[in-house]
Amino acid sequence: MSETGHIFVVRPELGDTHAEIVRHAAVLFGQFGYTKTNIGEIAGRVGMSPGNLYRYYRNKQAIGEEVVRCYLSQSEVSMTEAIDRTTGAEERLRVMFATGIGEILDALSENPRMVELADMICVGDSGILRAHLEWKIATFERLFREGTNAGIWRVDDPSGFAETLLDATWAFWYPTSLATLDPDRVPARVTGVLDAILAGVTVAPAR
Repeated sequence: MSETGHIFVVRPELGDTHAEIVRHAAVLFGQFGYTKTNIGEIAGRVGMSPGNLYRYYRNKQAIGEEVVRCYLSQSEVSMTEAIDRTTGAEERLRVMFATGIGEILDALSENPRMVELADMICVGDSGILRAHLEWKIATFERLFREGTNAGIWRVDDPSGFAETLLDATWAFWYPTSLATLDPDRVPARVTGVLDAILAGVTVAPAR
């Protein structure tokens, strides 16, 4: 959500005007917070009247939801690309965590007020967060199946274990809780949690 746009990326599916509204709203949310930003300020940045803006988004919440959707979409793209560049199920799982959580830390460092958007999306029932969590669980499950097939892990219920992994690492994925942690210690703490969880399913090498 910066003027440079090196963190926030608008979804390519958006039309030009929708994308411009969301891009300017993201900057304002980063500067002043979601709560203190109003429709008039967003419309002014875009160069249109509030009434005209309502033709594209029904209210500020809809704009905020699209900003979150853009963040999550870009996160999924980044994690997928990182996984695809890596070999080995365990290495791919670890790089997924490093990439996804690293991007949240970067965004929090640049715009601490993004936690307001995280809170907003959790209060509502837009389905955006649910879809993203389902994507994470499906990706975890795929990697657990890959590791089990390769003989490095024994996971009898990959789907259930994927949900367990998300539950165990939730504090690292949720911006509001992640913001309370020392960012310099987060990578080591994530590694420790993954080490402990994977130790329980790692197949011992044959003697």
